Amino acid sequence: MAEVQDNIRSAGPERSDQTAPGYKIHRIKSEHGWSYPEHKHQKYGELVCATHGEFKHCINGENTVQRSGEIVFIREADSHSHSGEQFAYVNVMFNENWLYRLEQYIEAPGLANKLIGSPVSPRALVPLQEQPRTEQSLEQLLSHSSSALGQRFFARFLLTVVTQYLAPLQQHAFAEDIPEWLRESLVWLSDQHPRYPSLQELVQHSCRCHEHFSREFSRHMGVTPSLYLANLKIEHAAEMLLTTNHKLLEICHASGFENESYFFRLFRKSKGLTPRDYRRTYGRNSIQH
Repeated sequence: MAEVQDNIRSAGPERSDQTAPGYKIHRIKSEHGWSYPEHKHQKYGELVCATHGEFKHCINGENTVQRSGEIVFIREADSHSHSGEQFAYVNVMFNENWLYRLEQYIEAPGLANKLIGSPVSPRALVPLQEQPRTEQSLEQLLSHSSSALGQRFFARFLLTVVTQYLAPLQQHAFAEDIPEWLRESLVWLSDQHPRYPSLQELVQHSCRCHEHFSREFSRHMGVTPSLYLANLKIEHAAEMLLTTNHKLLEICHASGFENESYFFRLFRKSKGLTPRDYRRTYGRNSIQH
């Protein structure tokens, strides 16, 4: 008989309106044969996050295999079933209106319809080095689903899953005359998010000398490599200020800055506000609210 662990929790009370529900989360673990019949979800979509092994996932009559590290978005209009053995997954159920909030928050018109209206259920493979972070986020959702903090964790989780995996905002569009080695370096750099490498690591990856790299980078990108990296880190810090409750120094270090004074000075120059004032001013526009 299948060994199934099914933790069902809900963030906040159930509501009759569909505009501001929380999320529901399940964890399924099976050591032996287990299956769940074909079904649909009413008023909710679902992120199915495989964390161990693989299982058969039939979606809208099409048989697929979902493996560890893959995330599939099951829309309200989809029907699906799963079966297999020696696997585990976590599914996060939420009202699809969250996607429209996310769309407004990141100013990406059409993002929600792109996912909901896709001919097939959107799916993505989380890079191997990022899978532990994804599993940690799922554990946070499980642990805090009965508290108000759960919605904060869910907002951050949804932001990451959608914009980095299911519908990446970075399209890697470059000028035609950019050297191929620089193009590859920039793609590699964007794939490192949220761990931004040092300038030395970036130069080493390009297989060019420091002087040639800096000269060509500045000529094609319009800024020095150091400033380009600093701007990426500032944008990451700004995102954390709006989507987490981490302390300012924690955000400084998590964004790759070792010098706090330099971080505060550069952030104010870039955003026109100190990090604290930026959070106070724009934090209320978080997709949680």
